[in-house]
Amino acid sequence: MQVYVINALNELSDEEFENSLSKVEPEHKDRIMRFHFIEDKKRALAGILLSEYAIGEAFGIQKDEIRFEKNKYGKPHVIGKSGVHFNISHSGNYVVCAVGSSPVGIDVQEHKSGGLDIADRFFSKEEKDALKRASDSNDEKQKLFYDMWSLKESYIKCIGMGLSKPLDEFGIVKKDGEYKLCENGEESGEYHFMRYEFAGDYSLCVCSKETGIPDEYTVVSYEEIAGYSKLH
Repeated sequence: MQVYVINALNELSDEEFENSLSKVEPEHKDRIMRFHFIEDKKRALAGILLSEYAIGEAFGIQKDEIRFEKNKYGKPHVIGKSGVHFNISHSGNYVVCAVGSSPVGIDVQEHKSGGLDIADRFFSKEEKDALKRASDSNDEKQKLFYDMWSLKESYIKCIGMGLSKPLDEFGIVKKDGEYKLCENGEESGEYHFMRYEFAGDYSLCVCSKETGIPDEYTVVSYEEIAGYSKLH
């Protein structure tokens, strides 16, 4: 498994965006242009290119062989490549992608004020208890909240069921130095988690059935991912 990160908004200038947009497949261009703001358009383009790059690097697949479609819950997969699993996420400046041979989910969250307000609605009892035991510092609680939220999102994205699975019916809690899935008061070892030390005001987490989630992520440039997709 590999985890890739790109600082899309810093890497991708307006000129590079327009140049690349003119060369991507029509279906990708149509999806990108549905967004109103240029920042969202850049993240969408970077997500497509980073996915193609990550899949090519991990599996040696040529760009022309990579075609995407989504399941009924909206999770994308590669057509005709049952052993290829990937997932993307974006928030703030960053776009991230995880790729492996088993189902995988990845989530990045930019920290914003007010996040703690939704914990009572969407966190499990175990997660709420963990928040209560945390430091009295609001900054520390805020960081913990976003780490826990990102872990939950990575699991939801790994199982590929969207929000059809209520968020308060499960929790990911840290025990003996490892993150564990907890449902109905019981721990499960079926899924594995990684929380990365990431940019100061962001949380980045990965979930997979596959063991061996890498301890470090790989930072790539726009030039690298555009080069793979033959946009340069």
